[in-house]
Amino acid sequence: MPGRFPLTLVLVSATLGLAAAALTEIHQDGFCSFYGECGRNPEINVSLLWSPVPCLSNTPARLLKGNTLSKLKEVCPRLYTGETATYACCSYAQLVALQLSLAISQAVLTRCPACAENFGNIYCQNICSPNQSLFTNVTRFFTRSNALGVLEYQCFYNQSFADQSYDSCKGVRIPATGGYAIAAMCGKYGATLCNSQRWLDFQGDSSNGLAPLDIDFQLVPANGAVGEGIVPLNSKTWRCGEALSADGEPCSCLDCAESCPQIPAPTPQPPPFKVGSLDGVLFVCCLLFCLLTVLFGAFLVRRCVSRSRQASGKGRQRQRDRLTRSERLSQATHRVLGEMFRRWGTMVASHPVLVILVSAVVVMGLSCGMVFIQLTTDPVELWSSPDSQARQEKDFYDQNFGPFFRTNQVILTAKGRPSYTYDSLLLGRKNFSGILSMAVLLDLLELQTRLQEIEVWSEKDGRNVTLKDVCYAPLNPNNASATDCCVNSLAQYFQNNRTRLEMTASQTQGGQTGMVDWRDHFLYCVNSPLSFKDITNLQLSCMADYGAPVFPFLAVGGYTGKGHQRQVGTQPLGFTGSDRPPPSPAHSSVGEGGTREACGGSAWQVLGTVTEGLKGG
Repeated sequence: MPGRFPLTLVLVSATLGLAAAALTEIHQDGFCSFYGECGRNPEINVSLLWSPVPCLSNTPARLLKGNTLSKLKEVCPRLYTGETATYACCSYAQLVALQLSLAISQAVLTRCPACAENFGNIYCQNICSPNQSLFTNVTRFFTRSNALGVLEYQCFYNQSFADQSYDSCKGVRIPATGGYAIAAMCGKYGATLCNSQRWLDFQGDSSNGLAPLDIDFQLVPANGAVGEGIVPLNSKTWRCGEALSADGEPCSCLDCAESCPQIPAPTPQPPPFKVGSLDGVLFVCCLLFCLLTVLFGAFLVRRCVSRSRQASGKGRQRQRDRLTRSERLSQATHRVLGEMFRRWGTMVASHPVLVILVSAVVVMGLSCGMVFIQLTTDPVELWSSPDSQARQEKDFYDQNFGPFFRTNQVILTAKGRPSYTYDSLLLGRKNFSGILSMAVLLDLLELQTRLQEIEVWSEKDGRNVTLKDVCYAPLNPNNASATDCCVNSLAQYFQNNRTRLEMTASQTQGGQTGMVDWRDHFLYCVNSPLSFKDITNLQLSCMADYGAPVFPFLAVGGYTGKGHQRQVGTQPLGFTGSDRPPPSPAHSSVGEGGTREACGGSAWQVLGTVTEGLKGG
């Protein structure tokens, strides 16, 4: 998300009693509303990026030359109209800031060229358009030395322009998570409830930690009038299934449903085979069954009649004193085998010691080959050939990126806790599962802390082995500390900090004032887990203390669909460990025996049931 001017422009200070029209008096072609940089927004204390705000300047657009013109062609090529005819409302410093800001968001959105282009165009128009005053209106400013810095401005867009820009981006996915990129750009609404207005509103909200000032986006319907000379921006947009150039590529099917090939409709099935009102196949089967029954009955009758005739007549009597050839062969074979085994038994019984010694020597001689037996227990060796494509790709991955991590989980549940209703100031009334309570979360945090502090003595290393010696630390693998380990739980929404978990703040939303607490932050984070700062007055990050996002399916369990807070039945603790072979048994004990001991404490009694699942990832 752009941090300087694009993603969320937020700068505030106020001169009450000064009308907005007085700040941007001229709304006509070739005029700016602001230009240049006026330092940081004095109303923003915490920001992830250093982003200066523009200076109030309702003056004609500047003719660009030299480095500024070259930078504009690089950052906003659509605004370039020729070497001697390109005017803009931004300076070289603003273009550099815009380029850095766009790079953050386009790192995710670039999977879809149309989306990246439309998104960049929004902020190129806002910051650099030579007709900036036509669709912008400064509403608040602050005084800095000899200039006025912009804190907030209105931005008027045509509804179709905003909708088309949003539609081109709403399907773009983040491959690492499988989720939608728009979920991180729509605040509390996430990907499910997002729309063009909410998408732009979040980008224009300085409380998101990225925007340098506030932007009030006004979406005007087609043929709608604003007045005071304002003309809503209606710039060209590209559909996600549309290539930007003749030799370009549209967005992939994964990121754009429009790009997916049309699946032909299935051919109509032939009419069912029927005999009258009966199913045709069933009729044939019944007919065949009746026919076979008649034939079988006729066969039985004929056989009974034939036997009756043979019994009543004088048939030939078989001669009992003559044996057939097969009977004579069977009798001879029986006689030979009996004589052979009689002699074998007599010999063994006559020389028992010799027979035992010879048998022992033969058995030991044949067993010597067992010394060279190699038992394969590695599942990789058992189920994949060294020459297979999958095996070669795995070996390449392990050599270049290291072995894939393993997951150790402790799953907690609280039985008998009733659900309850929470009136969120931001999202309205929400039903919460009983496991989502402050008491349970504090016990969860306590158990997690004990697990992270496990120490096991290693005779080989001559020291205590801790979690950081065996954990997966994606951002600091070579010198991991306790907070670098990949540990996922609901407590990570508060960076495993009890003080943050217990924080409350007063907030006004839509004219209503109330208190916000951990539940508001939780609701925000499950909808926007990639956010560095929520929109509540708690101003907390959703990122884990080790620097990565915690997605809802890692923080809570037992729910289906989107019922994160309503259906939660478990709270999993996920400890991700390195898959490298442990150098000593003590390293393995950190994740196994130590975990069992830690689970026997107070968390077990308070939560009711603790189930442990240590499994290989």
